[in-house]
Amino acid sequence: MKKEGKDGNFEALTNGDYEEQVSSSRFSSLLESKDRDYLLTSTGLQVKVSDLEGKVIGLYFSANWYPPCRNFTPVLVDMYEQLKTNGSDFEIVYVSSDEDLNAFNNYHALMPWLAIPFSDLETKKTLNRKFDIEGIPCLVILQPDNNKDDATLHEGVELVYRYGVRAFPFTKERLENLLEEEREKHERQTLTNLISNHDRDYLLGHPSPKQVPVASLIGKTVGLYFSAQWCVPCVKFIPRLISIYQKIKQMLVENGDHEDFEIVFVSNDRNQESFDSYFNGMPWLALPFGDPTVKELAKHFDVRGIPCLIIIGPDGKTVTKQGRNLINLYQENAYPFTEAKVELLEKQMDEEAKSLPRSVYHPGHRHELNLVSEGNGGGPFICCDCDEQGCGWAYQCLECGYEVHPKCVTTADRPSTGQ
Repeated sequence: MKKEGKDGNFEALTNGDYEEQVSSSRFSSLLESKDRDYLLTSTGLQVKVSDLEGKVIGLYFSANWYPPCRNFTPVLVDMYEQLKTNGSDFEIVYVSSDEDLNAFNNYHALMPWLAIPFSDLETKKTLNRKFDIEGIPCLVILQPDNNKDDATLHEGVELVYRYGVRAFPFTKERLENLLEEEREKHERQTLTNLISNHDRDYLLGHPSPKQVPVASLIGKTVGLYFSAQWCVPCVKFIPRLISIYQKIKQMLVENGDHEDFEIVFVSNDRNQESFDSYFNGMPWLALPFGDPTVKELAKHFDVRGIPCLIIIGPDGKTVTKQGRNLINLYQENAYPFTEAKVELLEKQMDEEAKSLPRSVYHPGHRHELNLVSEGNGGGPFICCDCDEQGCGWAYQCLECGYEVHPKCVTTADRPSTGQ
């Protein structure tokens, strides 16, 4: 090997995400240039592109400056090292979008795999065009032969998040098997097998270290709340969730349905101290900090970001993964979060929208805002007033896209002159 100088000289996944395959015999045309037939290790050593033949290849499009890339890279490193330990024929090639050579070197130093040299802009541009890369991080999987069942796959990031090493070798047959296993697992899902394990059959309550049996939650609607104290959106959402939680509990007591709803905190905190401080401000239960069930739940529900509220029904089956959004839209009225209840609330919202002004002005924006729905220019959005998710009806600026929930438009907001 030679050392280079410092100058730098995812059910839909198996039903339509496959494209024409690139075989290993064409790796050289993809990864080499007219002046280069090698790739670089993170220490600057040169490895011949021809050494990759016969392997499954992942082209990793990423950049150090983008947080989702920095979040995904350690996950990919963990999977890569496990596969290498197992002797799997797998290699990753980093295709950089870093801003300069120093940033590239620092970021690549965190990766145990190969890379296109930073100076080879032409090859990187060609790869981005060939595989139609629209966003990063992106992991494109190339199979080592021309088997018709195995083709180029663009959904590597989603597969790694969902399945980890189990996704290898990323063939169509393997992904179909994983999807079937996933269906069966969800069909067998119960609250007990979700939030307990062979070493623990309890949750943490208040005052700490009170233990609450998992069995006491069976038959209830349960929200699994993925959150962390370091997460700004989580900290902003928590007062609202506490308020809605207490209102739902009070509503159920008034209706005679005692203790029919509970929330379980699934922590992403970085240490025990942060967990204790955050959990002490919550009125509900929690999984112990660092419990292995936390990671298992995140994979089971494919949790990509926090805060996230997963709703489990009285039968132990998943009701919705959109609990946070439903609470933002409908507050305590969202309970019990079922499709039937959401459909009823949507109809009520449509009726209420008939009496809303067609356009308004909002203190947070200089332009006129127009009332829109999913059917006439609206859709899922983040409210510019409360920073929470929304869908359905919204007041939207047609000039610049500013959007707010109708409920965030107060009586002080004046209708437009056309009203």
